[in-house]
Amino acid sequence: MVSPTEGADLLAYSADKYWRVEVKTSSTPEKQKPKYYRFSTTQGSRKKRRVTSAKCDIIALCALPLRRTIFRHVNQVRALNVRVPVSQFVEGCERKTWEAAIAWT
Repeated sequence: MVSPTEGADLLAYSADKYWRVEVKTSSTPEKQKPKYYRFSTTQGSRKKRRVTSAKCDIIALCALPLRRTIFRHVNQVRALNVRVPVSQFVEGCERKTWEAAIAWT
């Protein structure tokens, strides 16, 4: 469901657990490294701040042209920008990476 809270785009839930999800998208692979998608994992329009667990639990990295998403727990993401190889956006990556991301909580 769409999140009514500041700092997360979606709320995902199962039984008595919920996760705040921040969505980051990339519409094209990098020009210099076309085998990678690059995602800015920051918040704020003027002063960029790294997304932290104070605002969300899971970061969804969406490769728009591939129509695939990889999930990472926010504590797995330490950089302001994340590069993900195109080869990781495969069938089944959503379920596999979601399960790994929620295992961190």
